[in-house]
Amino acid sequence: MTADLRIELGSAELARSFFDPICDLYDEVFSEPPSHWQEDESELHRGRLLRLLEDPTFGIAVARVGVELVGFAYGYTVPTDTKRWSRLVEPLSVQVASEWPGRTFMLFDFAVRRFYRGRGLGRALHDRLLGSRTEQRATLSVEPETVDSKRIYEHWGWRQIGQSIGTAGDSSPMFDVYLRDSLDDLRALYTKP
Repeated sequence: MTADLRIELGSAELARSFFDPICDLYDEVFSEPPSHWQEDESELHRGRLLRLLEDPTFGIAVARVGVELVGFAYGYTVPTDTKRWSRLVEPLSVQVASEWPGRTFMLFDFAVRRFYRGRGLGRALHDRLLGSRTEQRATLSVEPETVDSKRIYEHWGWRQIGQSIGTAGDSSPMFDVYLRDSLDDLRALYTKP
């Protein structure tokens, strides 16, 4: 990584201050194959992010070199009344699909500018954000065709638990759904004795 790289953790306030650069980087990263990109994806993403910024559980990690945003990871706490688990093609056990306040963090969007990939920045963003969370576990969804991303997630301790059919406004018609059963190891990295 570069000497002038800075990673910041924050909430909706931090995300609002980087809103346009986040949206531009999202467009840059996810408009490239193998990601599924629809004509109105940029606009749909902006709308999804604006809605997420209203969630009090929203959290974000941003990486910048100087003033340039080079990566981000953000998400929120899955609500107890979520439909997330019921949209899977194959049903999950009650133990996995049950939610209670603060059980699951959803890593919603995560991107690193191409030039900065392969240098540990993605892992640093991932670990800082998830290590800052109080939830027991985490989940994410990834497009089935993004094989390299899925390998990285699996290397970082995620496991695929099923597939979900996308809904109107989603970035893809199908997603592979992943779960990380515990965040304790990441919290330990950032907890001072």
